[in-house]
Amino acid sequence: MSISYVPLPLIPSHKGRGNRIWYQILRLLFFTLPKGSWSKKPRKLRRMRKLVLPLLMVLAAGVASAQEPSPRIAVAPFAVFTQDPMPTLGRMAQDLLTRALGEQGVDAVPSEQAAQAAQSIGGVRDPDEASALGRRLEADYVVYGSLTQVGQRFSLDATLVDLREGRPPQALFAEAASIDQLASATRELTQQVVVHVLAKALIADIQVRGNERIEADAIRINLKNRKGEVLRPDVVREDIKTIYQMGYFESVEAEVSDSPAGKILTFVVREKPTVIDVRIEGNKEIDDKDILAAISTKPYTVLQPNVVTEDVQRILSLYHQKAYFDAEVDHVIQFPKDPRQAVVTFNIRENNKIYIKRIDFIGNHSFSDRKLRSVMETKKRGWFHWFSDKGVLQRDVLETDVDRLTAFYHDQGFMDARVGSPEVKQDGEGFTVEFPIEEGERYRMSSVGIAGDLQELNETLQDQLELKEGDYFSREKLRNDLKKITTAYMDEGYAYTEVNPRVIRRPEDNTADVIYEVHKGKKIHIERITISGNVKTQDKVIRRQFTLAEGDTYSASALERTNLNLKRLDYFEEAEILPSQGTEEDAMNLHVRVKEKSTGSFSVGGGFSSDEGVFIGGDILQRNLFGRGQQLALKAYLGGETQRYSISFTEPWLFDKPLSLGFDIYDWYREYNDFDKDAQGGKVRISHPFGNWSRWHLAYVLEDAEVTDVDDDAAVIIQDQEGRQLKSAVMGSIERDSTDHPFMPTRGSVNSLSLEFSSPYLGSDSDFVSAVIDSGRYFPLFWKFVGFVRGNVGWIVELDEDNPVPIYERFFLGGINSIRAFDWGDVGPEDPETGDSIGGLKFGLVNLELLFPLIEKLGVRGVMFFDAGNAFDDDEDFRISDFRTGAGGGIRWNSPMGPLRIEWGYNLDPEPGESKSKWQFSMGGFF
Repeated sequence: MSISYVPLPLIPSHKGRGNRIWYQILRLLFFTLPKGSWSKKPRKLRRMRKLVLPLLMVLAAGVASAQEPSPRIAVAPFAVFTQDPMPTLGRMAQDLLTRALGEQGVDAVPSEQAAQAAQSIGGVRDPDEASALGRRLEADYVVYGSLTQVGQRFSLDATLVDLREGRPPQALFAEAASIDQLASATRELTQQVVVHVLAKALIADIQVRGNERIEADAIRINLKNRKGEVLRPDVVREDIKTIYQMGYFESVEAEVSDSPAGKILTFVVREKPTVIDVRIEGNKEIDDKDILAAISTKPYTVLQPNVVTEDVQRILSLYHQKAYFDAEVDHVIQFPKDPRQAVVTFNIRENNKIYIKRIDFIGNHSFSDRKLRSVMETKKRGWFHWFSDKGVLQRDVLETDVDRLTAFYHDQGFMDARVGSPEVKQDGEGFTVEFPIEEGERYRMSSVGIAGDLQELNETLQDQLELKEGDYFSREKLRNDLKKITTAYMDEGYAYTEVNPRVIRRPEDNTADVIYEVHKGKKIHIERITISGNVKTQDKVIRRQFTLAEGDTYSASALERTNLNLKRLDYFEEAEILPSQGTEEDAMNLHVRVKEKSTGSFSVGGGFSSDEGVFIGGDILQRNLFGRGQQLALKAYLGGETQRYSISFTEPWLFDKPLSLGFDIYDWYREYNDFDKDAQGGKVRISHPFGNWSRWHLAYVLEDAEVTDVDDDAAVIIQDQEGRQLKSAVMGSIERDSTDHPFMPTRGSVNSLSLEFSSPYLGSDSDFVSAVIDSGRYFPLFWKFVGFVRGNVGWIVELDEDNPVPIYERFFLGGINSIRAFDWGDVGPEDPETGDSIGGLKFGLVNLELLFPLIEKLGVRGVMFFDAGNAFDDDEDFRISDFRTGAGGGIRWNSPMGPLRIEWGYNLDPEPGESKSKWQFSMGGFF
């Protein structure tokens, strides 16, 4: 028997194998014609059908008589043995079994007819009485048995009597856990009956033939037919459709053959051709590799024409992202050498870019077009469109801009404002985007209040609300107030606080009232804190990040801070705190679930700096030594003018307190303009955090340095320091860093104060005190502009002229990190005789920057800056009027290779012989 996948309309089902074959013939002959074609067929075809129809009826009758009749089975009512009388249970088991057999394609005697016949012979209790029942009903098989209750379980014990071939009776058994599971038990019993009755129709094996690349198991796993089950043609047809829908085959057929163990079902497939090459032609603006990465058609995969068509759209999407909206893409499928091996070629015509040239609004009366455009992310074509996304039409961004405009209106008091979908029009020059707007009326707040149980807290919060009486209504301020009230109540221990804003509008005078209704629930305390997922990291390392302890009152702010602390550890790929109900209503358990990541690393890197030239470096770092949170690092740095080697160790929690203890041992060589410094030393340091973003540091430094290779014409102050100097000093500092990003911050501040004391009392060859104050702040401006203001001052006091401060400890300004219009060391005091830079004992520095995105997706920023500063010697006055100034611009990129800076500074007041401008360049980091 062979079955192919040919879509046919459904026909009524008829009993009898011969009738089924006959109706299949009728389907093939009469139902595969197009709809309505029977009445429109040619006269010759109608005459042929009149001649063929009687012949087919005779043939069908012959086929039906030649087929083996379907077995007829009678099921007798089951005897019932239960703890409580259940007289209907036996008939129920009979009905369920009879119905299940009929569903398996077996000719089952109706239950009522079998029950009456069994009653007429006095019941069925043994094989002889079953044979008598079978002869009376003209059945080939009879099933009888009992249903027994044992506790809550039910046992179905049955016997199958064969009247056709006279084989010995077969014992059958199934069990149900309860009376509700009786139907499931009868289905199990049915399968046992079918195995014996239809043994020749069982599937002995399922095979696949014709597949070359697709594994047979990958096909079989999708099939409904299973080895050992009854072969059913309707299920075979479903399996053929399933295989065909996998998309890998041109044709699928099924063959059925006999074997001593049963039927062998074989699916014969013909695979689609293989793609041996994918070619991209006509592309200039997008590389082949980017297009091939975006499409699904790949070499050595199955050719699927529908996927190739989808790939055309994927390529067009790539071009649309780059403003090539007139791009055209078509495809060609060729078989140059073998009809089973295809070459797919995508032909591209890029044409010209099309940008947004205008953005208009209809219905805006309260705000100008310019103001509304500033709210949107979509922009019209600008001056810098060649290296930015400005002016590119992106449909998803346009839809987001509808939400941005709506939110803007709602934040300005227009509670009923609506922004419609934008209409995009294209002409030869570009796109025009038009937004329809319905502003509605603008509402002011007549009152804002809090309704809750904690009156004292409510009064405190009332003064902190952003939405105030007399203000225009703002949904943004409303959301902020909701968060502030909810957090305040949660910080008091009410973990399940709900705050619902009730907004009452008065259209007659365009005013509104807002009442924040607070439902605080019960006060919650922390019952237990548990941890899972940490294989290496010790529990105490995680627990000490908690600002909540077992027994403490719940606090949302403390829990948020704990989450931040866990993330800052950087020991885990995932770290989440899951709250759950404690043993009492007012108790909460916290479960910390973490997934560890590697904390050890070996990295190398390099780059170039205008201060130090080419450099390379590397380090070996373990940030979580032995799972205790300790840090160990070995570092090396080799530059054109500098060499540094160091080993450092840090214990961040000494005695399980947030007291950090560590040491550094280093070897540092550096070439200055007129001398070299070669130093070996070490540092012991401790620090402790305070507040949310601050930390104090203390350190002791011991350094043995040698000044060598002093130029013969160097200044006297430099020549006097040639040779070895021992420095023994105590250092202290306080720092606070609240910025939101280490390289590209948009808000926050960086502040520090550092002091150093070097004295012969500590064994030092120098005697001085130095202090440096550094303060900078980032703040967002309009659009995505970010401002940065930095002030930096420092001074050194020499306590003994006989033990001066080392030349390399003095202040040298200039370079990419101070005044960018000058090289490093060019700003500051000079020796009056030689003109050598000798550094200052005091300095002042101001940096002003305006930062803005250039290519936001890549993290490329532009910067415009103004620098002013100078260093002064001990006998010079500190005068701001003597500050050297520079201004310029540049580009910054947090590249995969590390931070990159290219900046050009212009000397605003050059002195004779000075360069008017300087390029400053810095690139590289560790990877």
